[in-house]
Order: sequence, then structure tokens, then C-alpha cells
Amino acid sequence: MGTPIAVVGMAVRAPGGIADLDAYWSAILHARDLTGDLPADRRDAFGAAWDGMVTRGGYLDAAFDFDPKFFGIAPKEARVLDPQHRLLLEVAWEAFEHAAIPVAAVAASTGVFVGITGRDYWQWLSGDPNSYWTIGNGHAFAAGRVAYTLGLGGPVFALDTACSSSLVSVHTACRALAADDCDMALAGGVNLVLAPGTTRAVAQTGALSPQGRSRPFDADANGFVRGEGCGLLLLKRLADARRDRDRVLAVIGGTGINHDGRTATFTTPNVSAQAGLIDTVLAAAGVSARDVGYHEAHGTGTPLGDPAELEAVVAALGRRDGRPLYVGSVKGNLGHTESAAGVLGLVKAVLCLHHRTIAPQANYRALNPRVDLSGTGIEIPGSPVPWDDRLGPCASTSSYGMSGTNAFAVLSPAPPPEPGAAVPAPRGFPVSAATPGALAELAGRYAAHLAALPGADYPAFASTATGGRTRLKHAVWVEAADPGGAATALAALAAGETHPAVRALGADEPVPVPPGRAVVSLPGYPWQRGTYLSAPA
Repeated sequence: MGTPIAVVGMAVRAPGGIADLDAYWSAILHARDLTGDLPADRRDAFGAAWDGMVTRGGYLDAAFDFDPKFFGIAPKEARVLDPQHRLLLEVAWEAFEHAAIPVAAVAASTGVFVGITGRDYWQWLSGDPNSYWTIGNGHAFAAGRVAYTLGLGGPVFALDTACSSSLVSVHTACRALAADDCDMALAGGVNLVLAPGTTRAVAQTGALSPQGRSRPFDADANGFVRGEGCGLLLLKRLADARRDRDRVLAVIGGTGINHDGRTATFTTPNVSAQAGLIDTVLAAAGVSARDVGYHEAHGTGTPLGDPAELEAVVAALGRRDGRPLYVGSVKGNLGHTESAAGVLGLVKAVLCLHHRTIAPQANYRALNPRVDLSGTGIEIPGSPVPWDDRLGPCASTSSYGMSGTNAFAVLSPAPPPEPGAAVPAPRGFPVSAATPGALAELAGRYAAHLAALPGADYPAFASTATGGRTRLKHAVWVEAADPGGAATALAALAAGETHPAVRALGADEPVPVPPGRAVVSLPGYPWQRGTYLSAPA
């Protein structure tokens, strides 16, 4: 077996206003279709250039909004900075917060691996070019800016293999960790649809659904709709994660990539290449096909791609022992998020493992008649499926690029945490933010969270808030021995009122860090966004 890699943090942006993992899981669990009409800011900017195209898709809310001050970026530069790069900065910060790992503690040995394909924002830039244009829009700078801004010193890559870019980035990150090139890695991808040119080019391939719906594996599938999103994983060697008492969400047991090679046309999928990759990765990971209970497929909903992919899944993962294998694709929820597709599918697989539930397939009614799954054990879930002992314990995911580059990963559930000393009852915890407004907003989020928190969970909350957050410019100490008292004090802070349990912390004033380590999910940082965009040329 290779080196097991722990997923210790995740963060996402997805259509439908989704900005956190709970919302993402809820949408997937309820099989929501998150696609909709082209946002007015994109349509108005290019007018008639959008005419005659299928523009329904999975679009992010407020794609041009950003908090440049938090990252030390001047407004002039922010306006010409590709919104994809901006998304990566915010989502990277959120991944560290989700892992409860302050950036500075691991910066020197953390790498960045980003899948990115689109360059649409170039078409928004007008006027005389300046030095910000290139470093704000080139692919290499997408990953480099994250490393520069956060001070990360490990290997840094931007990868473009078309639709498989983000899963190839995860594969590359896992290889770097196994080779000791870095001790932690941010890996994933991003995609935004900001101008009509790329959509027109994709439409000319015949891949887009005329009805504007992505229906993976369905009898009515006739193409996909374009989608937007961003997903980043924070990865660590499993042995190191257990040593450091990190929260492990799942374990990546193996990854692999290959190419379709010579096929009928450049974009024709190769069933044997896809099946061979699955076989190779499973063998290297020491996982048998019957160990896989859920497979998150590429599943675009194209008439050619889906039958070919399911033929490969049958060849590599099909079984006749009565043990079912469920197959799904998050593209039914989001559309095809292209260079972010692989990682958003991987996040879905991690969440299915974590929640011990296989989510239903969105936009699915009946199996594509070109596919025969009889006697294979493979099923497309029409409703949530409990992940019980009938199913293999592992999950897998595939991502295939129009370039011909294929990627595959296999996951296993998180192991039980290492035994350790209980986190002691807290005296209190710090809260900090980059601006007074953000501090008040974060205090309000914490207060709402604590109002519903059982007393037994308060030590873990305080441990995470104390040791798992980066100390920012505006900081306070909340003295409270229980969640109710903390919630009351924080509500006063959020309202701009004084409270005896809240005091400002000096810039260099240390705070007591309790022994032990606990990691729980806390409300995320409240970005203070404004709209930054350049008028299209």
C-alpha cells in the first residue's frame, strides 16, 4: 500500500448560495437541483453575445464580491484580479479554519495544488494594461497567490487537464505528501463562467443539454449545463494527523491518473483506460472492488460519456455476490463545474462516508436505456441509503478530462481518534477578526451557535476557538465557564455593548491554551465583501 492521506479540512462554494459544508450536504441529501438562469451581471455585461446559447447553469451568488482588505490587496488590484483567484483565497482560509489549524503554524511546509481552466475574466479587462493584469489572471498565479498571501512554503502547482483538473491536483498533492515534499497540502480547484466565449465553444461540441438540465445516467440525459464552484481539501499524512490529534474526515487510500490514449476521436472516452485505472489504484491501495460501497462518478449526463463510464464501472467494480454498489454524480445538483468538478465530487464522497448515508441522485428518473446494469449489483440511488454493513466500507470517485486525462481516488472512513487526555473545563476563549465590523459579526455567529450547544460540548468549542484559529488584529477574551454565559457575552459584543465577561486583548497579549486538543466545526469567518469588477472591454 501507499501512504494513507488524511482529509483534515474542507471548504466549498457551490451554486444556490452554498458557502459551507452543512449547506452543501443538505442540498445533496435532498437531491436539490441548484441550477438556474444566467445572473444579470454576466448577461448585462455582454448583451447579445449570449443570444442563441443555453445559458441555464449552476451559478454562484455574487461572484464578483470579495474582501480584499483581509488579504492585504488594494482595491485597484482587486478589480482586475480574476474572481477565481479571489475565491481560492477565501476558500483556502476556510479550509484551514475547518481543520482548526492556524496557518502560521504549518505555513513553511504546506503546498498548494489548484485545478483551474477558465480565463474568462480577461474579457472584462479594459483600458491600458498594467502590472496587475498578468499576475491577476494567469493560471500559475492562482496557486502562487494563495501561497504568497498565506506565506506557504511548500510546492505550488496550477494544473489544467480540463474537467479532471481538480482531482489530478488532489492526486499530485497526495504524491507530494508521500514523497515528503511537504507536510500539508491544499488541493482542489475552481471554476467560474464569466463571459460567453467559452460557453459558445462548449456548445459547439454538442455537449450542452438543449433543455438546460444535467441528468446523469437518466433516460432523458442529453448533455450537461455548465456550473461554477470551488472546493479545497487540507491534506496531511495520516500518521501525522493522528499524532497531532487532528480531526480526520476520511482517508485517501490511493489515487491515480492515466490517459485515454489513441481513441476514435480526441474526446472519445476509453472504457478500458478508465477500468484499468480503477483496477490499478485499488490494487495499490489494497482495496478490493467489493470493498467499495459508493462510487461518485464523473457522470456528466452526455449520451456518449455516461454509458462508457458505467461500462468501465461494471468492468472494474461490478459484483455478483449480492452486495450492492451505489453510483451517483453531483453534477445532477450543480451542473458540470469543470475544473472544480473532481474535488466537489470528492467532497460529496467524504460527506457520504462521514454521515454514513449515500445521497440520492438528483435529476434521475429512469436508467439510460443504453446501459444494462442487470446482475452487476450497481444501483443509482433514488432516495437516501443508510451506509450499513451490506455495503463495502469504502468510497471512490472518478474525474475525466476532455483532454483525455483520467483521475481516480479511493477513500476509507476515518479511523477512531487516538486516545488522549480529556480537554479540561475552559475559563473562556478568544474571538478575533481583521476589522471591528467582522469581529461583531463573528461574535453574533458564535453566540447563535453557543445558544444551542450542550454544556458537555463546550470544552471542545473553547479548545477549537483558542488553538484552532489565527489571531487577527481585533481580538477579545470572553471569560465564561459555560455556553449560556458565553452566548450572552457574545450577543452583547455583537450589539456593540460592553459586558463584564468581554475584554480587549493587547496585540501581543498571550491567552491560556488548555492542554489537549479538540476539533469541532465553528461558524466561519464573516467576510466583509464589496463588489470589485472591471467593465468589459
